[in-house]
Order: sequence, then C-alpha cells, then structure tokens
Amino acid sequence: MIQRTLLAFCLGAVFNSHAAQCPRVEGYYATWQYPLGGALAIEELNSDALTHIILAFAFPTEGGGLDTSLVDSHINDALHFGRSNNVGVILSIGGAGVNFLNLTKSDLDTLAENITHYAIRHQLDGIDIDWEHFSTYEQPNPIESGNHLYLLKRLHELLPSEIDLGTDVEAGFWSGPNYHADLDIYADYIRFMAYNFTGQWPGSFIDHHSAWLYTKMGLESNIPGINSMAQKYSREKTLLGLPFYHKGFVNGQSDQVNIVTTDHIVENLVKNLGLDFNSGHAIDDNIHWYWETPKLIQKKSQYVKDNNYPGVFIWELHQDSRDSEHQLLNAIAQVLPKCDACNSSWQGYPTIYTQGDTFSFKGNNYRVESGPIYDITPETQGHQHRFSEIGDCKTNSTFNKQTL
Repeated sequence: MIQRTLLAFCLGAVFNSHAAQCPRVEGYYATWQYPLGGALAIEELNSDALTHIILAFAFPTEGGGLDTSLVDSHINDALHFGRSNNVGVILSIGGAGVNFLNLTKSDLDTLAENITHYAIRHQLDGIDIDWEHFSTYEQPNPIESGNHLYLLKRLHELLPSEIDLGTDVEAGFWSGPNYHADLDIYADYIRFMAYNFTGQWPGSFIDHHSAWLYTKMGLESNIPGINSMAQKYSREKTLLGLPFYHKGFVNGQSDQVNIVTTDHIVENLVKNLGLDFNSGHAIDDNIHWYWETPKLIQKKSQYVKDNNYPGVFIWELHQDSRDSEHQLLNAIAQVLPKCDACNSSWQGYPTIYTQGDTFSFKGNNYRVESGPIYDITPETQGHQHRFSEIGDCKTNSTFNKQTL
C-alpha cells in the first residue's frame, strides 16, 4: 500500500508538472445542421489555440447500437484538420436529454463494443461519454449512476491505451448526486460542466450562469451536498468547462430566459451600444444580460494553470465571436498557450545525431548544437551544452502521437 501510494504521488507530480506546461484546450463542435451561432467549417477553427476538438454527438440506440449519422458527415474533415494541425479528435456520445436509461448491462456491453470499433476504425484520440439524463434528482440513484460507471469500466477495458476516455459531470445539489464518485477510476478525464448554474426555472438567481463564485464552489467546495470536484474526483483528471453562450433574463425574472452567442453580445451590446465587453452585465430593452467576459475566462484559465488542473473545455465553438479581437478562445490561449508537437523521440545507439537534428525527450523538444553524438541525452552529465531546449511539447493526435 505504501509503495502504491508513493508511486501514485510521484506519477501525479510528473503529470501535474507537464499538465501545467502543456494544458488541454478542448472545444466541442456541434455537428447538427443549424447550431447556435451559425455555420463554422472545421477548417476555420483556430488550430493555434485548440489542442482537441470534440465532435458532438453520436447517440446510443436500442440494444446498444450507436447512431453516428451526424458526426459521419464531419469526421473526415475533423481528422484531416487534426492531423495537419496537432489537434486531437474526440467523439462525444450522448448530450443533454439523451436517454441511456433504457439500456441493460448487456446493451451497455454492446454499446461499448460499438464505440470502441468506431474509435479504432477512425483512429480517434478520445471518447467522451456525456450522460446527463437521470430519472431522479437531488438524491443518488445507485442503479443509474452505477450503469454510467459500468459503461466507463467496459470502455476502459476495451479501448486501446492511446485513446483517452472522458465523461461529463455536474456539481451541486440537483444533478451532482447522480454522478458516481468512482468515475475517475476508469476515466482519464472528468469534464466539469461549470455552467447553467442559473437559468429558466423558479427560484433561479438572476446572474451569470457561469459566475466565478459558482465555478469555484463547484471545483473545490467542502460544503456537504455541493458534490464539488474536489470532494469526488482527482484534480489531475478534472477539466474545467467554459461557456461561449450567455443568458438574458427578460424583465429581470427567471420565467423567460434568452440564450445567445458571444457574437450576439459583441455585435448588439458591445459594438452597437458601446459597452465594455469586460463589464459582463447590461440591461437592454428590459432584458438583463449576463455574459462570460475575456477577463473572467482568463481568471478561470489562470486558476486552472496555477492549480495544476490539466486544462479546460469549451461549449461550444460555433458560439464564439467571429471578430478575432473579441474571441474568447483567443483570451484563453493567452493564458493557456498550446505547446508545439513533439519531434521524434530520442533514440539510443545505433542512432547518431548531428548538428541541427531535433528530437523530443521527456516532454521537451531539443536541437543538437554539437555533434555527432550517440547514447547521450540532454541529462547526461557534462554534455548539456551540446543541446538547446526548443520548448515544451505535446502531440495531441493519435495518428502522429509519439511516446514521451
């Protein structure tokens, strides 16, 4: 037990160090015909800021089938974009309102097999299970949360190790109890949906649905019943969700709420009315608007960086501003810059390196400044001057992935 704990501590320290240097910036990409925000081709995405795109969604069907009809029309473009730009491609299964509940254990076995076959056939970099629908709330549902856990367990057993497995969860008193505390045993990443804390329901606060207060409580609160990430899951597996959509409360009440994109806020409030984008709040035509600002999204990103979380994810890429000066993705990238792809891994003899050759070693790219050399690494005592460190590196695409 002591040895296992010590090993976990050491691996965690290495993971956290590299996560801080090369954070994940993932963006969900809606594949349906008319996404909120309008058309946005995959090749138009900012590959300099994104480490992964998450195609949303494929759907479970009766008996454990997998409906990929929406993502099939985008998968080839996504893979070409990813492999050309060091961007990983993840498939998300589920979504808000999608029902996994009618599936038996046998059906879940079949679903896991179908997901695995699709992931291997397309050389995906990850699978995401977005299980948001439960039959009861404000109390644990051991059967349904257990089935969610079982699906992750089966995928963990079936997927090749190079394909990441993640799942989405919520915090709070309402939905939080339904998410099993052992999800991170099988999932590589837990995606905390840190939004929709306010909205169109009786008693909702009239406030930004992803305000810093709610986000921070959802990450680390010790209050019983909050179901925070810190109470349930490993920090080194927790990704923070950031919204690119915003809400307006009609007449300052929660019985009618408008949902709009960042582009809507920029064009209609910031540009037309001359408002400060970083103000985050305005009243226009009796609608109380609250939105995610560059300042707030950078505060969240900085918190992720300072506290060694592995990164962030975005819902949803179509919803950003089309004006580069006001894009929230660019604001994130200023705090969480993307690492370059790793060069080929260092090789021992008989490989011989000459001046100008490059390679990767333990998460960094290096260039040989003095050669020829063999069986000498950047850590070899007395030979460090023969290499120059080019910078941190991380290869996000399975197709090009190298072992660090």
